[in-house]
Amino acid sequence: MRRQLLCLILFATAFVGCEQDAYDKGDASYSYMRADFVEANVGSDKRIAGVVTDDDAQLQLTTPFSASWIQRADTVYRAVMFYNLKGQQAEAVNVQRISTLSVRTSQQARSAVMNDPLKLESVWLSGNKKYLNLRVVVMTGQTDDESATQTLGVVGDTIIVGDDNLRTYHLRLLHSQGDIPQYYSQRVYFSIPVGRLGVDSLRLSVSTYDGVVTKGFRL
Repeated sequence: MRRQLLCLILFATAFVGCEQDAYDKGDASYSYMRADFVEANVGSDKRIAGVVTDDDAQLQLTTPFSASWIQRADTVYRAVMFYNLKGQQAEAVNVQRISTLSVRTSQQARSAVMNDPLKLESVWLSGNKKYLNLRVVVMTGQTDDESATQTLGVVGDTIIVGDDNLRTYHLRLLHSQGDIPQYYSQRVYFSIPVGRLGVDSLRLSVSTYDGVVTKGFRL
């Protein structure tokens, strides 16, 4: 039986292909399609009528819609949206939920068993500085072990106060291969909420196949 990452993590290969098509189709309608990470606002009817992009642009949808991944009314979901901009409104082409990984303290996370490497393709701070977005590649495959589960998480190790009194939070991305075979690669997108951590900057360390990579960001 094929085992993948926990359902909290979105596999996004299909969306990468869709984004590539937007550049390959010349003057076709997809040539003008945009893609953004967004906060999708769900109303009391469990339909999305508007979104806020990572640059704090508020977009109303030309046609409100529901989706199978919407389980709660009157809430906000993190999502990636492919859309055509029609004036001040957005015509949604594809909207899929993506996961958020909240920062846990060292006491909350058992990090000793979650240091397996992965490939870090990209990490960037959202324009509004609310999220740290990541694109990684994990190795996965098929196994008959129904208990095998591959997981990701993030832990906050310590806050360092520099000579300039700026507070820097040191984070680590956690990854457990969880007895999942490493037969082929799978791209994964997710976000870390960082807007309310109460610090001035971040340093994120990631264990990769080429060693530990550390990225810094000013909030």
